[in-house]
Amino acid sequence: MTRFVLLFGAGASYGSDTSGTPPLGDGLFEALRQFNPGGWGALPQTLASQFRSDFEAGMVELSRLNSHAMPPLQRAMAAYFFNFVPRTTNLYFALARKIRSSHWEGALATLNYERLLEISLTHAGIQPVVGQANPSDNKIELCLPHGCCHIFCEGVRASGVGVSFSGVGITSDGPVTVIADPTDYQNRIIGDAFPPVMSYFEPQKTTTSGVSFIRGQRDRWRQLVESAEIVGLVGVKLRVSDLHIWEPVARTSAKVIYCSGKSGGAEFESWSRQTRPDAKDKVLYGYFQESFDALCYELAVT
Repeated sequence: MTRFVLLFGAGASYGSDTSGTPPLGDGLFEALRQFNPGGWGALPQTLASQFRSDFEAGMVELSRLNSHAMPPLQRAMAAYFFNFVPRTTNLYFALARKIRSSHWEGALATLNYERLLEISLTHAGIQPVVGQANPSDNKIELCLPHGCCHIFCEGVRASGVGVSFSGVGITSDGPVTVIADPTDYQNRIIGDAFPPVMSYFEPQKTTTSGVSFIRGQRDRWRQLVESAEIVGLVGVKLRVSDLHIWEPVARTSAKVIYCSGKSGGAEFESWSRQTRPDAKDKVLYGYFQESFDALCYELAVT
């Protein structure tokens, strides 16, 4: 049994360093417009206003007005997130070093599309593994319920030029592969019309590519949470529409440690009292940086 499970959301990656990290949802649209002016930057102003106000609501409206725009925009978003590489000052680096030295009996999970956590683990000499892993072999399980920007489905490919299909109701399945080399990645992201195995940033977190992989990772998240002694949530916004994330948390008998600032902490505390009235959950009211040592203590990463 995996005793500890630690899940990271966008707030964790944003707060993992003082610079060089992805923006939060309220700044993501402008960042994508600058990165991809011909795609994200070319969306009509009415739709752009919706994205600025609420990114997930913007995706819902995009799916209604022009669902064929979703796959190419998803590819551009993946390319944007692929470019982020952690500095050695990143908190993920510090956490990875602690995990390596303590032979931690836990699993990691992330909802983020970028690779900051994965790269940090690798640099610390830890091999991230999708599926159960033995910490004594310097391996650790990394669960990806929303996929990642560099995972691709090999079940079907189509030319990235001249192919159009809806982001709603069209899916691919089959074996997946990880592409970490920047040149190979660029060739794939441009040449393949199908986006990476990465859920859309919308309320249902639907996915075009590699649906079985995503389904399996969400099932694995549920298994990890339901069997753990302690579950840590860092920078994870309480989105009640993300049932695949929050229903297992609601049901688990594990103690939950929540870290996402004062307002996020108050929201979680209210949810916990209503949903898990008998649980002995704990809120760390600081952000990732402020609560790093306390978080490591609670999850026995010494």
